[in-house]
Amino acid sequence: MGARRRQDAADPAARSAPKRVFTVGEANRALVLVRRIVADVIQEYSRLLELQETLEAAEAHGAAEEYALAHAALTRSAEGLRACLAELDDVGVELKDWSLGAVDFPSTAGGRQVCLSWRYGQERVEHWHEMESSFASLQPLETLPKGRYVGEGMVAAGHRTAKGAGGDLPTD
Repeated sequence: MGARRRQDAADPAARSAPKRVFTVGEANRALVLVRRIVADVIQEYSRLLELQETLEAAEAHGAAEEYALAHAALTRSAEGLRACLAELDDVGVELKDWSLGAVDFPSTAGGRQVCLSWRYGQERVEHWHEMESSFASLQPLETLPKGRYVGEGMVAAGHRTAKGAGGDLPTD
């Protein structure tokens, strides 16, 4: 993937620059791995919430042994979640919702940064939103702004495209 740009706290561009930029096709191909990781996140997050309740109940009842067991399991669960987040970060995507498994893939359309959005259970990426907006403002891929699409730091010239209401959509 090349050298990573050092993130400097004084450089706002460094803080907001994605590690990778995806075309729609690249995002869909990445789902093979992302889907597996997100399935683990959803399962582990649910377990973490249950363990938190067990921990709180044990503490309230003064059950020291049960508390210690729940605390150890909670710690392992949190470590598992951190590992999953690191894997998603390595892929270049951002987890937006732990229980739904919503993920954003950084992309570029119409000369600006956008996010391609996917949620666990969907077959492929079907929506997008502006970089600074949320899942509440999802729009169908067909409405992506016209312009040049970037993938892996290079203009996606020569990629196959599909016609959409918003112009050519990169498909690979």
